[in-house]
Amino acid sequence: MTMRDDESIERLEPEGEPQVHAIPLRRNVLTTIFARGLYMVTRVGIPPFVLGRIGLEAYGIWTTVFILVTYLGLTTLGISNVYIKYVAEFHARKEYDKANSLLSTGLAITVPACTVLFLTIWLGWGWFSPILHLPVSHVGDGKEAVLIVAGVFLSSIAFNAFGDALTGMQQIAATQYVWTASFLVEFVLIFVLVGAGRGIRGLAEAYLVRTVINDGLTLWWAYRKLPWLRLSWRLVRRDSIRHVLHFGGLVQFQGLLSTVLSSVERVAALLLVNVSAAGLLDLARKWPVSLSSVPTAFFAAFLPAASHLDASSDEESRLRNLREFYLQGARYSNLCTSFFCAVMVFWSGPILHIWLGEQMPAVGGILTLFVAFSVSMQFHMLTGPGTSIMRGMGRVWEEFSYSVPNLIFLAVTLPVSWWFVKGWSALGIGIAVAAATVCSSCVLMGRVMRVLHVPLGAFLGRVIAPTLLPYGVALVLAWPVHHSAAALGRWTGAGMLVVAGAVYTVLTVTVLYRLALGNEERRVLWHELRPLLGRVMPASGRTGS
Repeated sequence: MTMRDDESIERLEPEGEPQVHAIPLRRNVLTTIFARGLYMVTRVGIPPFVLGRIGLEAYGIWTTVFILVTYLGLTTLGISNVYIKYVAEFHARKEYDKANSLLSTGLAITVPACTVLFLTIWLGWGWFSPILHLPVSHVGDGKEAVLIVAGVFLSSIAFNAFGDALTGMQQIAATQYVWTASFLVEFVLIFVLVGAGRGIRGLAEAYLVRTVINDGLTLWWAYRKLPWLRLSWRLVRRDSIRHVLHFGGLVQFQGLLSTVLSSVERVAALLLVNVSAAGLLDLARKWPVSLSSVPTAFFAAFLPAASHLDASSDEESRLRNLREFYLQGARYSNLCTSFFCAVMVFWSGPILHIWLGEQMPAVGGILTLFVAFSVSMQFHMLTGPGTSIMRGMGRVWEEFSYSVPNLIFLAVTLPVSWWFVKGWSALGIGIAVAAATVCSSCVLMGRVMRVLHVPLGAFLGRVIAPTLLPYGVALVLAWPVHHSAAALGRWTGAGMLVVAGAVYTVLTVTVLYRLALGNEERRVLWHELRPLLGRVMPASGRTGS
């Protein structure tokens, strides 16, 4: 099987057929990658600071707060994908009156629903608080953090209509600029407020400011850039309600299963072990989850682009276009994932010791969990292109090919882990969840390839084979990285990791360029790198003049 790909990323459809324009798509993807890469840096930078000031128990409470509000927010989660899919379709057909009706109907449903949910938490606190297992020392600040985060989270769900409308119009870059500004403000406020002794309350207050900035600027930008946008309760229509209940209902049920699966290890640790075990699992997942935000930048652009292809292509070319789009999208997003996961798998020890410092010895089992979650994240990210394109096609039910098998595998792996370690532990639960994720990811990929008629050889050659190259480079550099980290202090070791990361990047790009990329891909890569190289070595081309 060849690992070369001579297909151009710029050309997603044959000549003479409707196209997903390469320039906006690439701009959306690159902007999202930059924003999520920066977000990744802020997320992995927060835990060592916070952990050193509030402790593992309080940190576990903070992670548990988000599990609770995420489950409550599932009642309106499906509406977001309804906005993106149908606004993209209505835009392709210039049916802006239907887009306004859909957005107005969605707001008429979500605003009252989110208000009722918040009142339920506030007035029913006596029922909710035992679920969180709050220690006596954190009853007061824990309640305040839950109410702040719940109110902010639910209001954000209600007003996501404006950001989703921009996404459906493929103006994703604008939403990423706003989001970046908001989480950078939150990042600074966390250090200020937690450093001033606000503890969990400070984390909640920083999250409040972030959401106000994000939602406020997104609303302003939507009205400025979408001249057709008109919202009114008079535009609430029955056909829009059907869109919400049918497509949104399927997405919502799938969202429930996805949320269960994304939080199952922390919920199990909270209920079966203690709140500190939930905090330990969150720490072990922090790097894999944060780094996964970069490849998911591709998925954010896939849904509206797939909806556009599905709506504007004739029946004969539709499947061919979507199949090519899937192979290209899976190829590049998987390469992006492997670039990060390879480092986390083979350099896990140095990363964790430098990241957590003196607190590392007290966090037992985190090294094994870190590697397990990194491997499972590689497989999980492989499902992203397929699920995004299936949603764009309106085939939301296909995602059950991941969630249902995952639950079945968990029913096997969790008892096996309990039997193997002779009891419940964070380590056993984490390994069981990672194993179930790997198996269910393979099931979903098989289903997507069947729906889109993707040959197994093409998938292995264009998507899977190039993934092995970054792992090979990371493995070659593993010994010098481990040896250097063991001989250096924490901050000197951090500098060493930066240098090693730069060497790894250069070697990986070189190996991919020589062995995996086709001629057209090389041309596109060189086109993107030439301005950067010109700035780094401005005089190199002029010394002989």
